[in-house]
Amino acid sequence: VLARSPEKARPLVERGAQPIVGDICDEAALRAAVDGAAVIFHLAGRLLVPGVPEAEYRRTHVDGTRRLLSCCDDAPGLERFVHCSTTGVLGVTGDRPADETTAMSPTSVYESTKAEAEVAVRERCRDGVPAVVARPGLVYGPGDLHLLSFFRLIARRRFLPIGRRAVLLHPIYVDDLVEALMRCGLHPRAVGECFHLAGRAPVSLAELAGTIARAEGTSLPPGHLPLLVARAAASLGQVLPPELRRHAPLTPSRVEFLTRSRVYDVAKARRLLHFDAPTDLSEGVALTLEWYRRHGYLPAPPRRYRQAVPVGVVRSGSWS
Repeated sequence: VLARSPEKARPLVERGAQPIVGDICDEAALRAAVDGAAVIFHLAGRLLVPGVPEAEYRRTHVDGTRRLLSCCDDAPGLERFVHCSTTGVLGVTGDRPADETTAMSPTSVYESTKAEAEVAVRERCRDGVPAVVARPGLVYGPGDLHLLSFFRLIARRRFLPIGRRAVLLHPIYVDDLVEALMRCGLHPRAVGECFHLAGRAPVSLAELAGTIARAEGTSLPPGHLPLLVARAAASLGQVLPPELRRHAPLTPSRVEFLTRSRVYDVAKARRLLHFDAPTDLSEGVALTLEWYRRHGYLPAPPRRYRQAVPVGVVRSGSWS
């Protein structure tokens, strides 16, 4: 495992991984990491955070991917290169699920640099690199902190939908994503293909928020936030200094996320990889909430609301 520090690598080292300390643009570390590798999972990425310069996304997603691909030239035993892209490269889909043939139309620096990286992988695939492009949907579950603020807003009964229009999302529980990525790395029919990896069906933002609220033992407040008010608040957040901007309750990208549908056709993964995400939303949310509480990210529930994690489920732990 390539990690930027021994501390970051520790949980995986405890499970038997061999750590290589370095950055995705550190060529010496990359060469050490790919040496002798049969399957490479390229998962390095920088999530969209307000105030981070565009150059940082380009360095990680585009330059890092190209350097890693270059190092693969010296990996004669390479059997598979699994590139973790994102469904976000398609931008806003509307209510009709987009399949893997839909043209890319990114809407942010995160999505546009991930799209560039995907193009670089496809080019090298035509040159003979045994690559697979995996596009996860909205990933949630134990280990993820990106959706933590959403869980906290709902726990404090401070979440209001923006506008009256229904918004569709397509989440996938982290363990299901891991299973799908493993199939991308091992299935003989995966080479040269692109797959959308998401849950069996999209859910509305209201359904996601309501499921989280029920798991937390609370309810959503009535009403909604007018779109014009949300956009005005997001514009004010943009003029804050970079160190404060990331703490603004609304940003343009967050308003975009909360008001535009993004849904995907997952039939190809089902057909070629025989992958059908098994974890339903209520189960995944309950497991995520239990992990947040166990690690102190959310307070324990009042005694009368305490619920057990679904029996018989063994899981391991991972808003733009």
